Amino acid sequence: MPADIAVRCFEKEGIDCDIYSALMKTAQSLPLEEQMRIYSCASCAATGEMRELLEIKSFSCVREMVKDGIIVDGLSAVIPVVKNEKIQISLPLRVNWCGGWTDTPPYCLENGGAVVNAAVKINNLLPVQVRIEKLHEPKVILEYFDSGNRAEFYEANELSDLTNPLEPFPLLKSALIACGIVAMPGEKSKENLFDKLDGGIYISAGVVGIPKGSGLGTSSILLAACIMGIFDYIGQEASDAEICRSVLLAEQLMGTGGGWQDQAGGMKNGIKLISSERGRRQEVVSENLNVPKEFFDEINERFCLVYSGKRRLGRTILREIMGGYIQSNPLFIVTLKETYSLADEMKRNIESGNINGFISNLNRQMELTKTLDTGFTNEQLDRIFYACADMTDGKMICGAGGGGFVQIILKKGYSKQDLSERLKASFPLQGIDVWMCDFI
Repeated sequence: MPADIAVRCFEKEGIDCDIYSALMKTAQSLPLEEQMRIYSCASCAATGEMRELLEIKSFSCVREMVKDGIIVDGLSAVIPVVKNEKIQISLPLRVNWCGGWTDTPPYCLENGGAVVNAAVKINNLLPVQVRIEKLHEPKVILEYFDSGNRAEFYEANELSDLTNPLEPFPLLKSALIACGIVAMPGEKSKENLFDKLDGGIYISAGVVGIPKGSGLGTSSILLAACIMGIFDYIGQEASDAEICRSVLLAEQLMGTGGGWQDQAGGMKNGIKLISSERGRRQEVVSENLNVPKEFFDEINERFCLVYSGKRRLGRTILREIMGGYIQSNPLFIVTLKETYSLADEMKRNIESGNINGFISNLNRQMELTKTLDTGFTNEQLDRIFYACADMTDGKMICGAGGGGFVQIILKKGYSKQDLSERLKASFPLQGIDVWMCDFI
């Protein structure tokens, strides 16, 4: 039942402390899925701090469901054995084409998810880079080489504390927690961290040459690279699905949430259909598509990655979209269902070499995402699309939209140079231009 109908039971009372206490008492004995919905629906009848508190309680249930899906891997009880004293990981980024938001908890936990995306090099580089080295003294050094932030830690509890809203290293700390090196927040490790590591560890991570807020999946792919590197460092074998689940957990610990399409898109080269079945334990499967050479050559020629000159700012969009789903809003339910189906249709069009069908799917995905998120595009992005509309067959915004990079499929007869010249003429000295992007 949609939340706006369900909360009529409160009539005009709203939710006070007594009703909140009764809800908590009732919900505690119910499955997490039902708790999640009770809190989220009840937030519609609340205001101010109470509304925010109920929304937080709802999404804390999502976090617990994600944790349930990974703890069974036994990764939280890892006994590290340092096998490689130096590790270097480099990964591509991804461009998203179809299925976005179906990979995000709780939707994917209850329905499964399906996306089509492609791994890309930017300016002939693999932008995501992580370096891990053994230290022979008891300390952990964490560093973002792209920003220059660096700190040394001598206590395990410093690494498991993610309560500071201004925490400078949430990504690297969450990676250590998700890999079982550091205890979960609020838990105590049974062993001394530095005894476990037989010394210390240095982790340096960053993204080369990519603006912040790009929409190319940098944060999740960087998390995946860190987790891959840590597992390799300690000699722990982990499947791609386990790494995807670990990134899901790390993002829940960070409080950002997020789905699995970014890390799955960057961990493996190629144009892929990535999918999962319903269940808390997400078994993410990445299927490289059989792309006909003619299709690949044509998409390479007509595909353009354009920087909008505008940084994508962090928004509460995940909470809004998944909140709409949790509250059984018919608009979100129907749109996500069509989005899920569209991924398989795009796969068929790609594998059959039907580039017009692919472009139609891409444009439809753009419209579906705008239905889910009215802030997906904005005046700046619309101006870019308008400036080159006569040379555009297909378009899509990278990631959650609002800024960063956009994708344009050119009409036949136009070149990337033509688009670059148009953008520079339309937006002089604004940095809006075509970037070198190669499918790998």
